Amino acid sequence: YTPGLLSKFRINRGNYKFEDSRAINDATFVDFLNRFRRIALSMFEWVNLPESMDSRYLEQCLYYNGQASLLYDKKYGFINTKCAGSGNINIYGLPDRLNCFSYGYKQMRELYVGLNKINPKEKDEECILVMNNVDRTPTAGSMELFAWRLYLAQRSCDVNISAQRFPIMIVGDEKQRLMLENLYNQYNGNQPFIFGNKNQLNDDILKAINTEAPYVADKLTEYKKEIWNEALTFLGINNMSITKKERLTENESNENNELVNLNLQAMLAPRMRACREFNEKYGLTGTDKEISVRVRSDLQNIIKMEQSVVSDYMDNGQIDDVNNINKVKEVVVNE
Repeated sequence: YTPGLLSKFRINRGNYKFEDSRAINDATFVDFLNRFRRIALSMFEWVNLPESMDSRYLEQCLYYNGQASLLYDKKYGFINTKCAGSGNINIYGLPDRLNCFSYGYKQMRELYVGLNKINPKEKDEECILVMNNVDRTPTAGSMELFAWRLYLAQRSCDVNISAQRFPIMIVGDEKQRLMLENLYNQYNGNQPFIFGNKNQLNDDILKAINTEAPYVADKLTEYKKEIWNEALTFLGINNMSITKKERLTENESNENNELVNLNLQAMLAPRMRACREFNEKYGLTGTDKEISVRVRSDLQNIIKMEQSVVSDYMDNGQIDDVNNINKVKEVVVNE
């Protein structure tokens, strides 16, 4: 799919109708998938990464592959790459060796499991494993499922709206198929038409059946919102609307927040562990060069209170009441 494809659609032109529908189907699915991907790739901010490393590529590897590696290379310095398990499985179920690879790059490294004071490894012999979650599974697969459900709902909604514009089924003689298709195309394309041969429009040749299609687009839209909110909850993002909050009890609200926090923690904790191992391996602990990861958000909850960009404003004394979420939003937006 390429940007601007919709402007090139040959909608309702003879034999191109099916191709147009297929293109719109594909564009709808890809659009939802791209929205989810951009959100997922923007959730975490890596702080103090060496200039030779790329946080964008690191998050892409985690999103699509479920794991990545941090290592030191004699030629490139500190870098982050894709990785695949190799060698044997250690007592914790992790591979003891990793095949670290990228475009034009491939190295086999041992998995870092902690400082070995008796026989320390050279810094270019080991690598740090970064896991997307505790299962080392990619986010992309789940996002494709959510995007697929939204695609089905959206296209069903489009068809239902079209049925309200033209709620009849035309029954005619097979010999008049081309004429009837042309009439339908003009009508569906909001183009007035005049047909002057009354002999070809008698009751024996042309009939119209009212489909009485019910209007369900509003219900489909609500269903879309539920799927969208479920996807955001999966990503660890608060998603309850103001209208919905008014109907929730305090316990129900807390339960949703807990689920959001747990999903967020499932992705944040493995990234924080990788930062801790990297700092330990390369002697950056307690220095201003220590790397870390935090959540990009202006909302506060149990996790985000400490591991969030909001803490910058708290440390600077710009936010006095840490329980006032609206104040946090206002400060971040103004900045």
